[in-house]
Amino acid sequence: MARRIKSKKTKHYGNRTFGKGNKKNRRGKGSKGGTGRGGYHKQKWMQTLKREGTTQTQPGFINQARRNVEEMPLSRLGEQIAKGKFQQQEGAYSIDLTEKHKRVKVLGNGEFSFKANVKANAFSASAKEKIEKAGGSVLVAQ
Repeated sequence: MARRIKSKKTKHYGNRTFGKGNKKNRRGKGSKGGTGRGGYHKQKWMQTLKREGTTQTQPGFINQARRNVEEMPLSRLGEQIAKGKFQQQEGAYSIDLTEKHKRVKVLGNGEFSFKANVKANAFSASAKEKIEKAGGSVLVAQ
């Protein structure tokens, strides 16, 4: 039986690339893909080595509450007291480091010699010890 519709391939028969685009395309590369990460373990291995892990690993669960913790060393707290940022009330400085969208952890870096009542979300063990040794108190806010 004769075909009614002529094949569209026949008009390309004289072209030496015949549906493969430019003559430079597909030269010695196999089927490399070209979308996504096709060929990253073959001909695109150098790109894999350059990026090394940035595109290869998927991050897991990240606890946002833990990520947004700001660290406050005792040395910086002492500098702020010395500059007059906090006011003294009843013989001790009253320091409130809690804010609505920020969590603050006080670390025990440096020296601390002020009698202060410090309120923050968390304290390191050495920070608690140094504040209480100077005659102050520690209040953990939730």
